[in-house]
Amino acid sequence: MNVVKTQMRPLSWVRTFQRKLYCLAKERPERGFGILYDKVCRMDVLEAAWKHVSSKKGSGGVDGVSIDRIRNEIGIENFLKELQAELLAERYKPEVIRRTYIPKDDGKERPLGIPTVKDRVAQMAVKIVIEPLFEADFLDCSNGYRPKRSNHDAVKRVHSLANKRHNVVDIDLKSYFDSIPHEKLMECVRRRVRDPRVLALILAWLKAGVLEEGVVTATEEGTPQGGVLSPLLSNIYLHEFDRSWDTKDGELVRFADDMVILCWDERRAQKALAKAEARFSELGLTLNQEKTKLRHVKDGFDFLGFTFKQGYSQRLKRRVMVKYPRKKAFMKICRKVKDLLTGIPLGNKLGDVIKEVNPVIRGWANYFKVGNSYIAGNKLAGYVCDQLRIFWRRRKQSKRTIGHVKWSNSFFYEKGLLYVPELLRA
Repeated sequence: MNVVKTQMRPLSWVRTFQRKLYCLAKERPERGFGILYDKVCRMDVLEAAWKHVSSKKGSGGVDGVSIDRIRNEIGIENFLKELQAELLAERYKPEVIRRTYIPKDDGKERPLGIPTVKDRVAQMAVKIVIEPLFEADFLDCSNGYRPKRSNHDAVKRVHSLANKRHNVVDIDLKSYFDSIPHEKLMECVRRRVRDPRVLALILAWLKAGVLEEGVVTATEEGTPQGGVLSPLLSNIYLHEFDRSWDTKDGELVRFADDMVILCWDERRAQKALAKAEARFSELGLTLNQEKTKLRHVKDGFDFLGFTFKQGYSQRLKRRVMVKYPRKKAFMKICRKVKDLLTGIPLGNKLGDVIKEVNPVIRGWANYFKVGNSYIAGNKLAGYVCDQLRIFWRRRKQSKRTIGHVKWSNSFFYEKGLLYVPELLRA
């Protein structure tokens, strides 16, 4: 099997170009950029887009072409040259999106749209070119899916504010990604992007349609989760809410469509909720009334996997705000560990099994180490050992009653299992 390899060019031009665009947009907030399509078609931009898309792996779309097939059969260079030729000749047409579902914590399913690899690379190329224009506009309250920003930034900001402001408006939008009005979204995009060919590409992706159980459904609104460009488009649209929000009504902290508004008192919180609901209505969005709540910090609230609540500090001799892993987040990691071990063949060596478990618990610890997570981490450590004990007992066909006697927790740590509390302190 012949594998055609491509020598990836340095990304220096791409980064320099992005920085230049960002500075130009920052200097002139009202400026639109009209000549961008030729940059999307550049080979170094397409190579940077491929590098990003291929690093995320993921399955193929409706055409059945996977990342591995491009690497091993088609060849990366051939693939990118073909895509470039289609873009330059304006022959490129997006495929319909393959619909799939992933389970949510509440037992329901979240719809995902999986574009083809070719469409993901083309979307990433457009994102590389236009993202700096909008980054220049985005506000500090927005933390989701942005360069050099993370969940932890939003969590730390909420923690800081919750020590000063005691009432929280916990906002949940109803099916946000599936309900963004296309025309209003495109109006927001046109403020910065004036190149008609780039605009046509974005609209074509929005209107591509969804394939589910052999039936193609037209998409009249929404930007499907799973598309490379969707997070940026969702931020562009919610920026309309950010920029219209008055901080006098409360401090807004947002990560994509997860957001809270922290206020001084209940009266201001009620006023903030009414203003937010009215503004979202203007944008064609609806609040999920069941999940949108007014809360006091002493009663606790959830945000990005953490529960925030007041607790008494013996050291400071006063009540302070603490954050710890949400119960659902803890149950989710437990299910993930159990499902992982259930799916591993019993013939595998224990050391190899532990090597598969370690990245899972390390990822959980890396996320929750910014909180008061020691108690949850200690419980998780015990749970992981219990699940490994069950696996190893089944492998050895031993009686259930002798598991803890023969294989104590230290037995698994000696075999290389990571200790969660230590990971939280790292």
